[in-house]
Amino acid sequence: MDAGRVVSTSAGPVEVVHVPGERPPVLFFPGGHCSARSDCGWDLYTDLGYALISFSRPGYGATRVGALTPAQFVPLVREVCRELDVAEVAAVVGVSGGGLQALEVAADPQLASPGLALHSCAPSTLPYPDSRAEALGRPIVFSPLLQGLTWSMIRRMVRSDTGLRRMMAPLSKLPLDQWWGDLTVSDLADARALFQSMGSGSGFAHDLRQGRRNAAPSRLAAISRVACPTLVTASRNDAAVSFAHAEDFAARIPGATLKELDAPSHLFWIGPGRTQAASAVAEFLSA
Repeated sequence: MDAGRVVSTSAGPVEVVHVPGERPPVLFFPGGHCSARSDCGWDLYTDLGYALISFSRPGYGATRVGALTPAQFVPLVREVCRELDVAEVAAVVGVSGGGLQALEVAADPQLASPGLALHSCAPSTLPYPDSRAEALGRPIVFSPLLQGLTWSMIRRMVRSDTGLRRMMAPLSKLPLDQWWGDLTVSDLADARALFQSMGSGSGFAHDLRQGRRNAAPSRLAAISRVACPTLVTASRNDAAVSFAHAEDFAARIPGATLKELDAPSHLFWIGPGRTQAASAVAEFLSA
């Protein structure tokens, strides 16, 4: 795996991680608090032989292009693809808060993606965060001024299983003891690595602005531009993103397929639910 690189673009540096493969690459947009280096289910695609290019969206990681909207970031995605000699794209993938960016890239006629996958994504035309408490608290705790301290504390916390349990529990609607025992040692290592890779930068504040109710018309416009086959996956057990967002995406994107997962948490690629997600992806890409 490429450890990551920064590509110079017309608007500034864009950070990517390139995972080589025998098949054309999927363009991968991780969610909130995640940079290009955050593995949010890469192996759902790389295990099928696809190369993967993961992007740090505006405000995350080493991407320094200002507070660009997802539509404004698309030309820079094109520039990165040219720099990496990408002549063909297998699919565009969005996870959680990366969904809006994935929508815009999938709708771009120049990149001409043959498919789009939205995994546990928000916001749809519905606002996000889903609760008033989250809408009030998250902008403070993960603000550009405080996020460094917040994530420093989280990284120390998840070194222990007790701390990792505390971080994982709020991501599920199920009691933790109902599904924690199903996680393998490898699953715990993956979850720990994910939290230790995270940081909000200025990107999460930007994501929250884009998820406001008054931005719904622009989100609907982005959704309406998607013309390629689309896979939408989500779990009703997910406490981080309401299942209603997946239903909204599936209802508004022509011909979209909604696959309901039984994953116990928002981290759908970690734990026994991963098998179901992998099957959905493999079936979608082989269609």
